[in-house]
This record gives sequence, C-alpha cells and structure tokens, in this order.
Amino acid sequence: MLKEGHALSYLILSSHEFPSLLSKRSNFSEGEKVFGPFLNRDILETTKTYIYKAFQLRSCSDHIFSGRKRPCLQYYIKSCSAPCVAKITVSEYKKAVEGALQILKGKSDKLEKTLLEEMKNASAQYAYEKAAALRDRLRWIHQAKTTQSVEHVPKEDIDVIAAVFGHGVTCLQLCCFRQGINYGGQHFFFPSTTQSEISKILSEFIRQFYFNIKPPQEFLLSHSCSLDVIDTLKHLHQVSVKLTSVPCTQEHQNVLAHAQLNAQHALQHYVQEKDEIFALSQKMQNTFQLSKFPVHIEVYDNSHVQGHYSCAGMVAFENGVWQQKKSRILFMGKTPGDDHTLLREMLVRRFSKNDSYPDLILVDGGAGQVSTVFTVLSTLNLQHIDVLGIAKGPFHRDGQETFYRKHLNAIQLLETDPLLHFLQRLRNKAHQYVIEAYRRKHRSAMVQTLFEQLPGIGPIRQQKLRCIFKDPASLKNASLEDLKAVPGFSKKLAEKVHNFLKSLDLNP
Repeated sequence: MLKEGHALSYLILSSHEFPSLLSKRSNFSEGEKVFGPFLNRDILETTKTYIYKAFQLRSCSDHIFSGRKRPCLQYYIKSCSAPCVAKITVSEYKKAVEGALQILKGKSDKLEKTLLEEMKNASAQYAYEKAAALRDRLRWIHQAKTTQSVEHVPKEDIDVIAAVFGHGVTCLQLCCFRQGINYGGQHFFFPSTTQSEISKILSEFIRQFYFNIKPPQEFLLSHSCSLDVIDTLKHLHQVSVKLTSVPCTQEHQNVLAHAQLNAQHALQHYVQEKDEIFALSQKMQNTFQLSKFPVHIEVYDNSHVQGHYSCAGMVAFENGVWQQKKSRILFMGKTPGDDHTLLREMLVRRFSKNDSYPDLILVDGGAGQVSTVFTVLSTLNLQHIDVLGIAKGPFHRDGQETFYRKHLNAIQLLETDPLLHFLQRLRNKAHQYVIEAYRRKHRSAMVQTLFEQLPGIGPIRQQKLRCIFKDPASLKNASLEDLKAVPGFSKKLAEKVHNFLKSLDLNP
C-alpha cells in the first residue's frame, strides 16, 4: 500500500488580464492553464525561476496585485515587469505570456530563432542594451529547456514505470513526460515482496497513485500488469489509456532502459543504506551495552530563551529514518527556564498514556539529563528502556561529544567513527525540529502582540492586516500608501497606524 502523502505540484498560468505564473497542488480555477504534474519539485522551481527571468511574469496573487501602488522587489531584480503599476502594456505582457507558454509546451524553437534574429538586428543598429537583454532572455530560455531535457524524450503524454527486484525489495521508477517535456521522476520501494509479485504491485500502484491524478494517454511498463487497470482509470477519470509493456519504437526502448537503470541504482542505494543502518545499530548496541537492538529511537531536546516560549520535542526514528507523524512538540509558554523541568514534563506526557515504547531514548545532554530521564522512567515503571545522553564538547564542536549511560562510564568516540556521525545526525535533526517549532511560536506571538497594540484596530481589521502583512518586519516597513490600500482603512486611520509603527523598534 502507498502511504498518503503530499499532492503533486503543477505550474499554472492564471486567467487574469495579466496572468501570474504560480505553483499549485489542487483547487484549480476555471480558465487557468495547468502544466504538470511535476514529480520532481526541483525541476518545477527551477523552471519557474528561469521563466520569471526570461519573461518577467508576475508571481503575486491577484489580491496583492490589485492593492500595489509601487513595484515590489521582483521588479528591481528583473524577475517581474511590474504590470501592477503599468510598467508594461497589456499587449507586451501578453507577448511575454505566449513566450512562456511555448516553453511550458516544449515548442520554443521558433521563439528562439525569432529572438536570435532580433538580437542580431539590434546589435547591427548599435542598440546594444536591447541586444544584451535579448541575449539574456535566450540564455534563460536555454537554461529552462536544459532543466526539462532528457535524451530521447517522447513527444506524446506518457508515463514510464520500470520495476526491478533484489534483496526482497521491489523498486518502481516513475518518469513523467508531457508534450515532450520531462516533468521529473520518483522511485517507490516495496520491501518484503517477491519477484513473482511485480505485476500485481504494478497494477495496484497505478490504481492508487492515479486515484486523484489524471493519467496520461499511455503507460510504458517494464512488466505486464492487469488489464483491469484500464477500466479502473476509465471509471475514475473518464479517459481511455493504453498499457504498453513491449516498446515498439527505439525512442520508447531508450526511455524505458533509462528508467530501469535509475530504478536499479535507487534499489542499490536503498539496500546499501539499510545494511549500513543495521551495522551501525549493531555497533551501537555493543558499544553502549544496550539491552535491546535499537530499531525505534526517540531523541529529546528543548528550546527556550530565558524561559519564554518554552518548547520540548520528541523526534522519532525507525531504522535511522525520521518518522514525522510520530514526532511531537510540547509548548509550555513561560517557564523558569530549567531544561530538566521541560524534559521531565515531556517524558511524563509521552509515556503516561502511550503503550508503544522505544528501544532507546537519546537525550541531548549529559549525566544530569540522563539521570532525569531515568528517574521519570523509574517512576512510570519503565526503567527497562535504555537511555543514552549525548553531550557536546567544551567548545560545542562536533566530534568532541561525550556519551553517558546510567551506572556506566562515559564514552567518547573517534571523530571519524561512522557511529558518531550517525548519532550526530539524529541529534541535529531533533535540534532542528525543536528550533523550528520554537521560531514558529515566537514569530506567531510577536505578530499577535503587535496587532493587539495597534491603535484603533479591532479583530476584523486585524484579520485584514494579517492577510496582507505576514510578519512584523513587513508590517513595520509598510508605507502609508500600503496601509491606505487595506480594505476598511480610512486615510486618518492609516496615518495613525503608520505613525505608531514608525515609533516602534522591532527586530524582525
């Protein structure tokens, strides 16, 4: 079974008079031009950036667009032509949109030839600035094409799915092509399977993956699968698809071979990583004299500034892989600033009403933190759970960590030891997870406090301000004209709020 995850991303051109180029996962509006799905987010973002540079389409929402009185930063870095303040005409902007459409449809050859001729003519007429601008546009278009390019790309809408098997694991490599453009690839692993189940896995994968995603006209498969898939997709999306497991053209053979090679490499990396994790877990058990093989590890850390916005976190790992859904954050507001109090409260809440226990608790701290954890576990009759503390060196430098166990001597590992690097990675992930939660809470509290301080602003106007200004820095830097453009703000009220904001000394 596939686990439910994020929806795939699409590039869309809005139906506005000055269309914006944005990425969306769902909720497409009528009249929007949709391109995708992009299996690789990096390809989407890179393509979008190059199109902004080449054609200077706007990236703001219609709401922001209608309220602007002066160009934003994107205009000054030449990523937007500022249609919001009439820096470009409708016809000129429409021409830029048509150029972007040709890129997104993979039909930019004619456009490149036209721009090349214009650049040569401008240079011949000594209009060197115009020629340089056209040269830059050609360069960005070429970069966008390079991002999307794969050798022997099929011209039709087709998804390629290659399956390989090894070490009890089946790996599927999915590659997506639309109108001759590569929309990226993604691999999926199915452990504890057999080679005879590949056709069944392929059939079930297509049913689940394309449940909410419109399928292409054709699937190119490395193995045959059940023909019931065609009926399922027709019922879900009212489209007829073709399943091809024996490629008849050289182009299809090359693409399928490329996908199979990618699947083979991904499977080798997957198996190698699993073997490395197993070896490191075995070494960890022997080095620190753990009572159980550490498959499930929970890492504990906390964050606060002099007791303000205190939060403690538990980050779960299984076979070295972060389990986001099992990780937890506890916000405790203002506390005395005692790390042991935060750790104790987090452990009590974690184990009081939960029957699933980890094999190892890794705590960011020294002997004091280990003692605190052991005391709480003893109170809850859970002293059978192993506890390991990882304390930074005297200068907080990686490689100088000391490890603590209850009733055992402290241990230091060599700076080049892979086990040390593995434990550092777990600790750093937990630290990052807790720090990000603290910053979100702190940022939210700062915004809430600032809005409550604004003179003459009630809950309704506060909500309108929050929709436009997302953080204290943007609110403080808002011009008088920006505040006047907020719905429901009179000139007098905008001036009152503007004067108040200028009197503040905020640190964004």
